[in-house]
Amino acid sequence: MPTRRTATALLAAAAVAVAGLTAVTAATAAQAATGCKVEYRITNQWAGGFGADVSVTNLGDPVSSWTVGWTFAAGQKITQLWNGTASTSGSAVSVASLPYNGSLATGARTSFGFNGSWSGSNPVPGTFTVNGTLCTGTTPTTTPTPTTTPTPTPTPTVTVTPTPTPTPTPTPTNPQPTSGFYVDPTTQGYRAWQSASGTDKTLLAKIALTPQAYWVGNWADPAHAKAEVADYTARAVAAGKTPMLVVYAIPGRDCGSYSGGGVAESAYAAWIDTVASGIQGNPYVVLEPDALAQLGDCAGQGDRIGFLKYAAKSLTLKGARVYIDAGHSSWLPVSTAVSRLNQVGFEYAVGFALNTSNYQTTAASKTYGQQISQQLGGKKFVIDTSRNGNGSNGEWCNPRGRALGEKPTLVNDGSGLDALLWVKLPGESDGTCNGGPSAGAWFQDIALELARNAKW
Repeated sequence: MPTRRTATALLAAAAVAVAGLTAVTAATAAQAATGCKVEYRITNQWAGGFGADVSVTNLGDPVSSWTVGWTFAAGQKITQLWNGTASTSGSAVSVASLPYNGSLATGARTSFGFNGSWSGSNPVPGTFTVNGTLCTGTTPTTTPTPTTTPTPTPTPTVTVTPTPTPTPTPTPTNPQPTSGFYVDPTTQGYRAWQSASGTDKTLLAKIALTPQAYWVGNWADPAHAKAEVADYTARAVAAGKTPMLVVYAIPGRDCGSYSGGGVAESAYAAWIDTVASGIQGNPYVVLEPDALAQLGDCAGQGDRIGFLKYAAKSLTLKGARVYIDAGHSSWLPVSTAVSRLNQVGFEYAVGFALNTSNYQTTAASKTYGQQISQQLGGKKFVIDTSRNGNGSNGEWCNPRGRALGEKPTLVNDGSGLDALLWVKLPGESDGTCNGGPSAGAWFQDIALELARNAKW
């Protein structure tokens, strides 16, 4: 499976940018009316643009809807907003709740986010109102302290995988999430869970019972690759779930590194057609990890753009929902990612995929994806969250101290993000580095570490 290199030059530039933004991004505004609190956080900033997250906590009586107001002091503008509806009058901004997130019990919290434009300076707003009342972040004396935990505000996402409850003995049948993606009982992680006991079994259940993608990379025998796809997708359809595939066989794959290989240039189109003919149902497909990010980095790639175009078409015509892999937030500049994705085009592909097999945070990946999406006319994107729970430490090959990320979830929040997926199979080695076995082999020690460090 692929690994993700962090571009040293990009990281150095990012460090300079972050250093210059520390005073801004560290600032939050918790000034809000008697009975409410608003926190405004700048999540990312670039030349002419920025992303922000705004949380609202109701400290007063329950409300059925809310409207947050503030004033931009330096001419900033909202360009894209999710989880709310924005209106402006000069520098005054008003964001109203949507039907699914308007109800806030006493003590309940919700949030919305946006991308904006700025020029010259980008200060954090100083005061906020909720439903016309100035917020101070304090609880009114007339409001009794709630005796029960408030019901969390519903979100527009569909959680795919419930927290698993492991059984003391191997489960003979394949447990599935209540909806969404398919849990494959043939993975190495599933087998490790079945054979484990005690604490290890509890930890490995987090991996085994979470839907993950099936990687298709058997280029030596296309008929066998087709049979694998047919078997996996048929099992998913029979279970009433959505399969996830990763097609990973492009010529010059991984530039000869730990996951090097791929189909010969003359054989790729036929290999793709054979694999596509095995598809059952409508799987989500991440197309060729590393391929665009490594475009031109080594010999033997052939007409890589042409290969990707052909693959997207062939797979889509057989029912796949295709996302073209585009690296991660610390690899390609936004402009480069946009240019390369545009070369492939979206006549057939739904969108693009980010962070495959890497560790960049969901927040950083989402901001990066939104910047790309805006320049692609709003194309959708997915993020691999399988191992990003603790973010990146700068290493790409079996780094220690990492954690499982958020569970696979369909997203419909207006941000362009289509889904959080587990594309990389946690516990499978990146290669013979940091004490790991060969690429794709089971690495029990790091699997337990990922599960142990998970925040769920």
